[in-house]
Amino acid sequence: MGARIDLLEMPVVLRPLMPFAAAFVLAFALSGTPLPARAAGAPGVADAVPVAPGLHAFDLTAARNGLTYRVDVSVPPVTPPPGGFPVLYVLDGNAFFGVAGTVAALLTADRPIVVAAIGYPGVIGFDMARRYLDLTSAVTPEGRAMMGNRAPKVPTGGDEAFLDLILNEIRPEVARRFPVNDDAATLFGHSLGGRFVLHAAFTRPDAFTRWVASSPSIWWNDREVLAEESAFAARADRPVLDLTLTVGGAEQAAEPGDAPDRIAFRRMARMVDGVRDMHDRLTKLEGEAGRIDLLVVPDEGHMSAVPAALARAVRRAAGG
Repeated sequence: MGARIDLLEMPVVLRPLMPFAAAFVLAFALSGTPLPARAAGAPGVADAVPVAPGLHAFDLTAARNGLTYRVDVSVPPVTPPPGGFPVLYVLDGNAFFGVAGTVAALLTADRPIVVAAIGYPGVIGFDMARRYLDLTSAVTPEGRAMMGNRAPKVPTGGDEAFLDLILNEIRPEVARRFPVNDDAATLFGHSLGGRFVLHAAFTRPDAFTRWVASSPSIWWNDREVLAEESAFAARADRPVLDLTLTVGGAEQAAEPGDAPDRIAFRRMARMVDGVRDMHDRLTKLEGEAGRIDLLVVPDEGHMSAVPAALARAVRRAAGG
């Protein structure tokens, strides 16, 4: 299949999404509240709370770490295909469920997918403490020194426990409650979530069918994910990867008004260089066997590039 490089010619325009967004606004309004008792939803949906038409949610307390997670799910209002819908799992679900679900409704009318967003109850946007725990390896002294005063002041190092939770608890619950094809699952993560996607792809490459790492924090812990990639490359039994890397073209350059510590952080992180280097490494490794895509969104920064990354993730989850 080979590698493909795409460069968008214009910034993302969100206006066409607005007519589809009302239900997801309601979902966000409810995301910080306790769920009512579980109830049956649409046909084929079992034991999940209807939030709005096509939208459902459930909370799950993890057996391994005892923490509670909120899973928001959008289900297309059509008869599931034989075997169930492909499913896109989205990390940082409180922040990205609305955009992901709206984009899926827009782009996959002919090949509908389920979106399952993994987040936290009682949160709108990002839960920085929980995501640092779930999406990272334990920060090293060298990693802390690299980040300077931007180093986390909350616990880190829960990525393996979180990956176990996704694979062994959340995915089985999604498959039990919703008409999904668990063998056609895509994982999307942004920033630290993108680093988590790469970590999971290199250490458990059979876990998902497709992977989308948006603006991944390759810099974390002195770029330790490069060592994980090298270990993956050395495996005699490694499977081929279907992995998409995305990044905003303006993520690396200093912006007017940036404080000195932010400029230093951008210089250390080298977001665009890191993503391009990872793409080159994986393209050489996979050759024509796998599919390693690169999407650079010109003129967009770390957060403004997310809609384009989610659009690509939705299309990949649908098989496009």
